[in-house]
Amino acid sequence: MDELDQTDRRILLALSQDGRRAAADLAKELGLSRQAVTDRIRSLEQRRVIRGYRADVDPAALGLTVRAQIRLVVDGRVPRQREAEVLRRLEENPLVRLVHRVSGEDCFVVSVIARRIEDVTELLTDIQSTLTLQATRTAFVLETVLDKPGLGPIDPVLVGLEGAARAGDHAGPRARARRAPRRS
Repeated sequence: MDELDQTDRRILLALSQDGRRAAADLAKELGLSRQAVTDRIRSLEQRRVIRGYRADVDPAALGLTVRAQIRLVVDGRVPRQREAEVLRRLEENPLVRLVHRVSGEDCFVVSVIARRIEDVTELLTDIQSTLTLQATRTAFVLETVLDKPGLGPIDPVLVGLEGAARAGDHAGPRARARRAPRRS
C-alpha cells in the first residue's frame, strides 16, 4: 500500500469524524481545490484505505442483544483443509462479526452478535461438527463498558497528526490561526 502523506491523513481524520462532509467543505478546511480533494478521496477508495461508508446501526434496535466471544483451539493433528472449512463456515455465518487469528493458547477469537443464546449454541454445534477443534471457550458479554467500532472518529495521534484539530473542530488552519493567541 502506498504511503499516506499529511494531506491524505488530514482527509481521513476529517472523514472519520463526518463521512458525509462535502468535498467543498474539506477543500476549504485543507486549503485545496474541491477537485484535488475529490481526486484524493477517490484514490484513497481505490487503494482500499477508505473501505466504505455506512450507517452505524445500534444492534439492540434490531433485537441483537446477545454478544459473545468464542475462543477456538484447532487440533494440530488435523489437515489444514479442515481449518479452512471452519473459517469458511465462520465467514458465511451472519452472526460472526469478527475473526482474529491470535497468539497464545487459542488459535482464533470470534466475535458474535445474536438475538438468543441458542443462536450462539447452533453456531458452536456447526463448527464443532467439522471435528477440527480441540477446544472452544465462550464468554458472553454482560455489559459493554466501552465500544469504539471501526476507527472513526479517529484521534489525530492515530494518524500521525498530533498537532491537528480535535474531533468536531472543522475550522481550517487559517481560522485556527486567527483564534490562536499572539505571542509578543
